[in-house]
Amino acid sequence: MRKMAGLAVMIGAALAAGCNSNNDSNTPEPSAKNVIFFLGDGMGLNTLTASRIYGVGEEGSLTIDTLPETAFIKTFSHDAQVTDSAPSMAAYMTGVKSNNGVISMDSDATQESDCSQSGGKAVTTLLELAKADGRGTGVVTTTRVTHATPAATYAHICNRDLEADIAVQMVPGGSGYNTALKEGLDVGLGGGSSLFLP
Repeated sequence: MRKMAGLAVMIGAALAAGCNSNNDSNTPEPSAKNVIFFLGDGMGLNTLTASRIYGVGEEGSLTIDTLPETAFIKTFSHDAQVTDSAPSMAAYMTGVKSNNGVISMDSDATQESDCSQSGGKAVTTLLELAKADGRGTGVVTTTRVTHATPAATYAHICNRDLEADIAVQMVPGGSGYNTALKEGLDVGLGGGSSLFLP
């Protein structure tokens, strides 16, 4: 729970930094040197409440409670009121709503066991935009790097369960590699090593 609260604090701090409403035109706007996007998968009010009670008690405050800016985000996929991790993270990374089970593709893509049976097109992710701008990129996760949430940063596929096909999109020079990643991710930390072995 404390790790989730810590992630929430970091997300909130990043959002608050981006929401600076200083209207003094004589003050130069600071530019971000680095961007780190933290996501507590499945984190919501219930998780924060449980973290608060566990960490500081019902009357206490987590660091996230003291941030100057906070926000709520509506999470729904293109085809369902309740989203799953694939279109949820893809929406953060691409700005495009997709269908449940689909990773970083437009709303014409449907979840199929054979992607040749699915329509749709890949949509550009923030990580791909960063690579195009010559920036260093990476994915760090406590799950498999081919899991839907981290995969939505670098992969495009019609079915979140096709993790071997997701893995090849991350391997430079391999068949199926996502060439928008240029020379590849600079950092990739997480589980799922068996998916990268022959």
